Amino acid sequence: MIRGFVAACVVVALFSAPVRAQEVNVTVVTILASDRHTEIDEKLKNIAEEIRKRDHALTGFKIARTSFKKEPLNQKDTFPLIGDLSADVTVLSVDEKEHKVKLNIKAPHAGEITYTVVPDKYFPILTRFQTDKDKERLILAVMVKPLAKPAEKSK
Repeated sequence: MIRGFVAACVVVALFSAPVRAQEVNVTVVTILASDRHTEIDEKLKNIAEEIRKRDHALTGFKIARTSFKKEPLNQKDTFPLIGDLSADVTVLSVDEKEHKVKLNIKAPHAGEITYTVVPDKYFPILTRFQTDKDKERLILAVMVKPLAKPAEKSK
């Protein structure tokens, strides 16, 4: 009976440790872009350059909201954007050897997107949504950052 309990504890320890290591910090930046002004938020200069390669009409970029959450593997979470709009993000896998994270994002007026990204780099998603008042286009920028393992935190 004791052997069975010890074996169960070993199994739980083996399978629970990797799950904690598979959690990542997810950042979702809500960007509003416009062709009606040329102001670009200083933090968005690099993203604005990349987006303008695809959509030359957009000239102004501002941050509307930034959200951070710690996400476990295979659990969908909702990130608020603007108004009543939100995006669902699911971390599908973490490949520590290749330093890549696979995500699934369901964004309003953009559909569902599954992609693999390297940590610490923003992945922009252009949506078809425009605000009523200023006709600003909704863009999401998503970044992941794997959490440090307990042994790495103490260093």
